[in-house]
Amino acid sequence: MPDISTSYMGLKLKSPVIMASGPLTSSLDNLKKAEDAGCGAVVLKSIFEEQIENDARLEMGKNNEYLTHSDSHLYFSEITKDYYIDRYLTLLENAKKSLSIPVIASINCNSISSWIEYSSRFVEFGADAIELNYFPIASEAKVESEDVDKALFNFAKAAREKIDAKLSIKIGSSYSSLSNVIKRLDGMKIDGLVLFNRPFRPDIDLETLEIKNAYPLSDESEYGLSLRWIALMSAEVGIDIAANTGIHTADTAVKMMLAGAKAVEVCSAVIKNGFSVISDINKGIGDFMAKKGYEDTKSFIGLLAEENYEKGDAWERVQFLKTIGPQNER
Repeated sequence: MPDISTSYMGLKLKSPVIMASGPLTSSLDNLKKAEDAGCGAVVLKSIFEEQIENDARLEMGKNNEYLTHSDSHLYFSEITKDYYIDRYLTLLENAKKSLSIPVIASINCNSISSWIEYSSRFVEFGADAIELNYFPIASEAKVESEDVDKALFNFAKAAREKIDAKLSIKIGSSYSSLSNVIKRLDGMKIDGLVLFNRPFRPDIDLETLEIKNAYPLSDESEYGLSLRWIALMSAEVGIDIAANTGIHTADTAVKMMLAGAKAVEVCSAVIKNGFSVISDINKGIGDFMAKKGYEDTKSFIGLLAEENYEKGDAWERVQFLKTIGPQNER
């Protein structure tokens, strides 16, 4: 039987499949189901500073008559925030007690001080690693691309200096020179990089004339962008890369690993089809390895990365070649 275990950020995983941050990783019961199905690690549902602050404002609005004094207002605000953070810490603590696989805490904050404060508390409660969910939108036209990159690098530098734990950053693909960004992050000794963050996708409800989420779940066709950039960069950097978005089958997981991913994060597939998807992906990876004669994942991870594949320049191709035969021409 092939050995499907892998190493990601120095963590030993019994499987390359990681249960990604999402609604299913917000309860201990589901975390146990993910482990039982064969996950190599779990990422707790992201704690969002923006959501905590919004919930705190709502609570203060309900009790506004008691908060006319500025000190009372500040005190109530702080204890409300602590309530939500403590709930997360309780989930983390219980997960560490109940699971035998690595537990990764996921954080999305507005300020670097909050990122570091939250991360430090999660490390104290036993998080095996921290995944920083970083996805700014440069919506102001006056903001130049260099400023966007600089903000990321300053953030990563401060996080690496202050967070004493295995550290990964989950980023989006909207950078003018993504290869340079990945190379720079590698030089900062970030342990892992998750490609890519799947952001909120706004749409319009024509009945209510309000903004809504177009569709929160990925489908099987969405893995291409992650696959390309993992293949382009995995052999150029020492940072471990995990694939994210559009991973619904074992075939896609294997493709990501051939491109150079040390692990794959799954979420939408499990929401759609249940935790058995994890077992199916593990089995499919093992079947592929047995068919090709690979005894362990090291034997094929990165095999088709750009630098390792004789036709690696195909990963850089951005224009269609002529693939439609004369019979289809008009």
